[in-house]
Amino acid sequence: MDSTAAPVVLMSVFPVDPLADPDEVHYTRAREEARTILLELGEEAGLPAPTAQVIAGNFAARELQRVSEQEATGVIVLGSTHHGPIGRLLPGGVGERLLSGAACPIAIAPRGYAGHAAVRLERIGVAFDGSDESRHALEAGRQLARSSKAKLRVISVFERVAFGAVATERSGASVNQRLRADQREALAKVAAEQPHEEIESRLLEGSPGHVLAEESAELDLLVTGSRGYGPRAAVLLGGTTHTLMRKAACPGLVVPRGAKLELVA
Repeated sequence: MDSTAAPVVLMSVFPVDPLADPDEVHYTRAREEARTILLELGEEAGLPAPTAQVIAGNFAARELQRVSEQEATGVIVLGSTHHGPIGRLLPGGVGERLLSGAACPIAIAPRGYAGHAAVRLERIGVAFDGSDESRHALEAGRQLARSSKAKLRVISVFERVAFGAVATERSGASVNQRLRADQREALAKVAAEQPHEEIESRLLEGSPGHVLAEESAELDLLVTGSRGYGPRAAVLLGGTTHTLMRKAACPGLVVPRGAKLELVA
């Protein structure tokens, strides 16, 4: 969070017996021990003045969902499950549930990411398909790039349609050719509108989730939007982001539909 100047709160959820007295000595001790461990981890990671919050609850995803709905929460950062391959994103059970309706942006780090030397963000990618959701993601990526002095890469992936070889009556160009040209024009327009000095745009072709995952190997962060249906201000993964969350080689940030990433000035 050095590049955003945002305060960091380390969080942990531990199970409780619903029939027991929450003020019993062993619960108080468990809470304090967990808090101490979190603060020690924060110091080891070099976080500036971190605080720790330990929540008693039997459903971690539900408790974190409540945290995501708090006005002061800017983003929740999760780690990948240890069952996945090294260097790839793979949300565990808690992450999967949280990515089904969190009210704030969710960031996920690849497995093994904590063992890497700390580096500043140098290249931030944004998946762009022209939708309002991808425009929200682009705004978040632009803010992050500006605050961290990183280069911004806007990536659009064209996926051919099965019937696209049929020529249109007006131009003689195939449907796929027209769609690709429209996508190229939209990408060029949005790139030209960005005030960020270090920006590049790429129009690639293939299955969006797999192509973006390949691109992630060259990025320090990849920002995507939620799918275009479901409640506003809620993270809901579409097919592309769902695939990406399992194959990306860099941390990912998913911005909820209708939400904005608020950075500390």
